[in-house]
Amino acid sequence: MNDLSPEHIERLESAHQIFDRADGVAKARLLAALAADGPPRSRSPWKARFEVMRRNRTRMAMVATLIVALFSVWQLAQPKGVFARTVRAMIEAKGYSCDFIEVRPANGGGEDATLAGRLFWASTGELRFDGIQGGDVQDVEIRRPGGTGLSILPKAKQYSILPRTYAQEFSFGLFSHLSEYKGKAGPAVGIREIRGRKAEEFIVPWAHVVEDVSNGDARMHMWLDTETSLPVRVDLIDLGPKGGEIYRLENFHWGKQDPKLFDTTVPAGFAKLPTLDLKAEQITEYVVFGLSTFAKYNHGKYPAVKYVYGDQQGEALRKLMGMGPEAIGWVVPSKETKWSDPKAGEFAHGSYGMSWINSLQREHPECVYHGKSVTSQDADKVLLRWKLDDDEYRVIYGNLKAENVSAERLKELEAK
Repeated sequence: MNDLSPEHIERLESAHQIFDRADGVAKARLLAALAADGPPRSRSPWKARFEVMRRNRTRMAMVATLIVALFSVWQLAQPKGVFARTVRAMIEAKGYSCDFIEVRPANGGGEDATLAGRLFWASTGELRFDGIQGGDVQDVEIRRPGGTGLSILPKAKQYSILPRTYAQEFSFGLFSHLSEYKGKAGPAVGIREIRGRKAEEFIVPWAHVVEDVSNGDARMHMWLDTETSLPVRVDLIDLGPKGGEIYRLENFHWGKQDPKLFDTTVPAGFAKLPTLDLKAEQITEYVVFGLSTFAKYNHGKYPAVKYVYGDQQGEALRKLMGMGPEAIGWVVPSKETKWSDPKAGEFAHGSYGMSWINSLQREHPECVYHGKSVTSQDADKVLLRWKLDDDEYRVIYGNLKAENVSAERLKELEAK
């Protein structure tokens, strides 16, 4: 790996140092950011169903974008591994653009592929995702390392600013975490022609890359050009909440990307999306209802994970409650909403509350969820906590009581 430039080595070593100093919170926020599926923080001009699809698509797209960068960090752990040539080629290419495609089984066999977006990546860490529906760009998200990002809705001429920490997690942080991978990719499965290029296929279980995976069958299939060693196709399989989904990166164009693609200047004439600034007490109410509903149907136990992905745990709640696919989920509680079936309302509001945990993990640096070790019987143990603007912490205990505590008191509580 002598081909790694001093700049790349310094950048990756810096990431390791950051994570070495972390208390585990940064890693929790890193994978929580991969979910990116918390409740909408702004009023969207589109229907709720499309908003859910858009958030989930963005989540998968950003995961997929950075999976390609995985090749680089693998070499820190196994410098003589199979992807050494791929690392060299990626560094020399300095960036890429590619299609993001959703693939579903087609009637009568085969695949039904839909272009869902276009991805752009620069080796310096900048990322851009153009969400596409019906052939038109519906939304754009840009992230830059060390700075705030930008999300825009071109047709509605609206924008929102992505938090600085959110942007950082999609650069150095992810590189550092994935470099912990110590597994082997294994031998090539076979060779096939993709878009006129001969490519070798490699398979890596997703659980070997990141911990705490809900879908044990999730995996990556990667096809590397036999001539250039660059990725030709990357498939993420069964990574969604229901399983069976394929999210595909294809039609790669390698080379330095136009810096204008990653410009986070707000376009002229765009209005800021109105935000929903909720107080900690209101968020707590949503979260507590979600957790209590989950525990009610799960023998008093909360989701035993570190990262509460709203879609995955919402679907888990659907299964626990025995709700069919027609049951509506992720609905904001409202006094005006009346449910003819109380259980349907319970699922709708419970799944929404669960998704708020993911939002907290994404947007609050000190948010930690202890669902693996804390149950409804643990009245004095911290189940969930996040930092408030006044430097106090909002704490929800195992019995779902909540209060604000100082940093010193939090240390005492978590030392139990």
